[in-house]
Amino acid sequence: MESKVVSMKPVSLHEVKEVLKGRKTDKELNYEQDLTYKFVEKFGKLTEKQTADLLAALADMAFLKDHELLRFEIANILPMKVEQLQLMLPKGVAPTDDELKSVIELTKKFEEKVE
Repeated sequence: MESKVVSMKPVSLHEVKEVLKGRKTDKELNYEQDLTYKFVEKFGKLTEKQTADLLAALADMAFLKDHELLRFEIANILPMKVEQLQLMLPKGVAPTDDELKSVIELTKKFEEKVE
């Protein structure tokens, strides 16, 4: 059977965990799926609501408006330092120091809420 990509969209680690959890109940996960499931169990920190709230807050920031993938990366990784965030930025995205600090303040708020 030939696979074909129909569409692509960024997803949160929480969404990945839920999809794999559903597949796990139906049948055994293959090797790659099992590794991915273990990864999201360990590093997927936010709940669905927390992720949605963080993504909405990030979308309100001017320099992130047109960078949906970057917003999802920030929500999945939750950088705690400006230097970590700077490593994630693609070429052409040059936020001010204040914008970077506001993102870090936001991610720290959500990190504190992790269950």
